[in-house]
Amino acid sequence: MKTKTTFTVFLLLFSTAIFSQSFDFQFDHQSLVVTKLQETGDFYHKILGLEEIPHPEKDPRFRWFKIHNQSQLHLIGKESIVFKKDKSIHLCLATQNLAQFIAHLKENHVDFYDWPGKKNTITNRKDGVKQIYIQDPEGYWIEINDVKH
Repeated sequence: MKTKTTFTVFLLLFSTAIFSQSFDFQFDHQSLVVTKLQETGDFYHKILGLEEIPHPEKDPRFRWFKIHNQSQLHLIGKESIVFKKDKSIHLCLATQNLAQFIAHLKENHVDFYDWPGKKNTITNRKDGVKQIYIQDPEGYWIEINDVKH
């Protein structure tokens, strides 16, 4: 009986260890399908200041950007796309220079919005994070906030 109990405990511990393994995921990239590849790519480079990086096959239908360390944004040019651009589906970037970024947006005549949609207004979340939303030339929403990582 003691052997059966010991075996059962061992089996439970072993199966727990197998199923609770960590895959230690790191964010790699997000892809967006766009119809205005040049204009949208220029927006991510000039307005957001993302560094453009080469596509591995030098395919002109793609523009790739480095976000931070090894994370990337991939723009994929297509003739047409059917996709509803809802604010709930968005790329989010954090900066500790939100006020400076907002000034940059104003200098470049880029509108920003709070979560409910009021123009040129900042959302102050209950957890103290400030956030704004902008749209790229394709209509995709981008959240910019000042959360500390």
